[in-house]
Amino acid sequence: MKRPSIRARLLLWTTILTTLILVSAGYFLYQSVSRTLYQQQDQLLAEAATVVMIEVEVKNREIFHEWKESLETHPWQQSTTLIQVTDFHSGESMRSEALGDFDLENRNGELGERVFYDLLLPDGSMGRAVGILTLPIVEDPEGNEGFDPETRPQIFVWAENTKNLYKILNRLRRSFIISGITILVLLWGAIWMVILLSSRAVRAVSDEMVSREGSEMGQPISIPDNLPSEVAILAKKFNTLLARIDTSREKDRDFFLNLAHEVRTPLAGVRAEIEQALRKPRENDDYRRRLERALEGTEGLNRLVNRLMKFGSLRRKESNLALEQVDIWSLLKRIWKAFEPRAEERSLKIDWRLQDKLEIYSDVELLKIIISNLLENAINQEHKRETMLVSDWVFLARLLSFWEGRSRCHRCRPTELLLRLVCPGERAR
Repeated sequence: MKRPSIRARLLLWTTILTTLILVSAGYFLYQSVSRTLYQQQDQLLAEAATVVMIEVEVKNREIFHEWKESLETHPWQQSTTLIQVTDFHSGESMRSEALGDFDLENRNGELGERVFYDLLLPDGSMGRAVGILTLPIVEDPEGNEGFDPETRPQIFVWAENTKNLYKILNRLRRSFIISGITILVLLWGAIWMVILLSSRAVRAVSDEMVSREGSEMGQPISIPDNLPSEVAILAKKFNTLLARIDTSREKDRDFFLNLAHEVRTPLAGVRAEIEQALRKPRENDDYRRRLERALEGTEGLNRLVNRLMKFGSLRRKESNLALEQVDIWSLLKRIWKAFEPRAEERSLKIDWRLQDKLEIYSDVELLKIIISNLLENAINQEHKRETMLVSDWVFLARLLSFWEGRSRCHRCRPTELLLRLVCPGERAR
């Protein structure tokens, strides 16, 4: 299975997030500019409509559209200006020449209120219009102008084509899209370069790890100064692991050297006895003595092999302890029964100075291996016809010392892992 790349993930997610930010910012900016342009368009419409709608007058009790006469004097305006005035009650409309027979959509609010809206123009394009409910202007006998006091409201609509506005907005959209893509590409390249430069030190460390030979296992890897702090922690942990591996290998070398010495000594003794026996003819008793000494050497080798097998079992048990409550003195005396014949051969006596009962919380099988090893060493090292003293605290001290020399656990103290003393009868926690 292909492992995910941190560099690819960083590049992918930074690109996605940057794209979302740019798209969101561009959208809100476009909406803001579009709203501003529409407001400017509406303001121009309102100003133009306000100027022209006062040219809707009442003369001889009839509605007179002076604005239409003004358009006729300006032909270029007559063909482009879109004005429609509709009587609010009768629905009769007066249109500019540019509208022809086309009716503009009428929208209005309260009297004098400007209502802006989009609508369809005669040529099928979209436009922007302002609708105003107004009263016609009337002139009194003294020549003063004012709104017609009679209820003759008119809906004045001024419309303009928004084709130019749409062109501006389309150019603005294209500019935003091109600018966004350009910024995204440049930002993508910048992010790629930053990631590439930042990961160069990581690649150097990983290459050194991969190229490490077996003979260089104990040497720590070099940690560059520009290595990211998150990866530097892993590199330091890796160096710590290398140091532990090197220490373990040194211990293994020492172990095998000691083992070779332990095996060579009895083998040399057996060989010497056999060579002496074969060098010249001897008496039967001499042959017997030499064969007994050779047999004793082979028995020593056999005991050494058994101890090595027990040691292997001990190392396996360290990683999987089955803790339970056990009376150590009762266990010690049961194990001693297997060594009584050997002690009798050496004419050894034993003096038990133990408490009545001592319960510990430990692994029974592990204790059997350790206690057997201690008893076997004691029997082999004691002189013949001596008395072995077995005291409780001395035995515990030797038990803990044995564990200190063989434990591979770096997180637990031997007293916590092997011997957890509890009061008699107390339930193991």
